[in-house]
Amino acid sequence: MRLDHLFDVDWSYDLLHEVEPSPAGDGRFYGQGRATFRGRVSGHAQWSNFPRVRAGFALPHAHGVIHPDEGGVVLFSLTGMSSLTEGHGIHVMTFQTEVEPHSWLNDVIAVGEGTVDVERRMLEMRYYVAVAEVPLPPLGT
Repeated sequence: MRLDHLFDVDWSYDLLHEVEPSPAGDGRFYGQGRATFRGRVSGHAQWSNFPRVRAGFALPHAHGVIHPDEGGVVLFSLTGMSSLTEGHGIHVMTFQTEVEPHSWLNDVIAVGEGTVDVERRMLEMRYYVAVAEVPLPPLGT
């Protein structure tokens, strides 16, 4: 697999509610926010997130809409895992749009990594297009 840079994103929460973890260890957040995208897709976004929280990790379950600078909308879904104690995270994103300049995103799986600032309610992430390189070499070579 090859990773090609897609965009950098600054995420910030405008609204955040928390249900503390139960004795079983699971809690929940609900948040809404905005983001700025810079790269092969540039623009701004609104989103909401309803992650599970356990043992210092958040498992995002976010959905939102990107408003590219060129116009139109791109819907997205985001999952992954973020360490709230270590301040870093990994994301996976998929997209859907009918806007021709960005319709190629419909066939993209993006992976991202970056920092999580719990106190400031912000994330700084870099995303890549995951490109399959096939045929794969035989295992063990």
